[in-house]
Amino acid sequence: MRKVGPAGPGVVTPGGRWARIAQSAVITLAGVAGVLVLLAAAAPLAGFQLVRLATGSMSPGLPAGSLLLAQDVDAREIRPGDVVTVMRADGTPVTHRAVEVTPAGAGARLVLKGDANDQVDPEPYLATRVGRTVAGVPFGGAVFDLLGGRLVTPVLTVLASLLVVWAWWPERRTPAHRAGVSSDRLDVGVGG
Repeated sequence: MRKVGPAGPGVVTPGGRWARIAQSAVITLAGVAGVLVLLAAAAPLAGFQLVRLATGSMSPGLPAGSLLLAQDVDAREIRPGDVVTVMRADGTPVTHRAVEVTPAGAGARLVLKGDANDQVDPEPYLATRVGRTVAGVPFGGAVFDLLGGRLVTPVLTVLASLLVVWAWWPERRTPAHRAGVSSDRLDVGVGG
């Protein structure tokens, strides 16, 4: 909406231009956040999961606190050099780089080694499905933890929704807009 400023009708005031730029930026950020929320919500449906590294065994490239995106794949698809997440016998996950992969029945025998470790893991892992890392953000786990872990998607959804509502909220108008006069151009006299 063009405001009537001191220079006359049809002239956009500098404040109005910055308001439109800010509103466009907010809409763009909300759109990006919305797409990220949709991707995060759809990731498990597409066989992806978020993995947070608890230790520094994959340092320096992926230090403790890194956040990884891992795709669930057949263990026979893994090649030496791939970073994978497998389950230990006690049920805890381990994320290390594959050093050796050999077929074993319906799965594979994986010899893994953390990048910061001097030696390979003590025992090879027998697995049919593993999480192959497709992307990682060093220290991204801190942001994940800040947003509450399991609450990441709902929190981002609410924030994106609030940004969209704010950006599209109608301007507050005065009765003067009906007459085609901007409220900042009205002279209101007090007294007689």
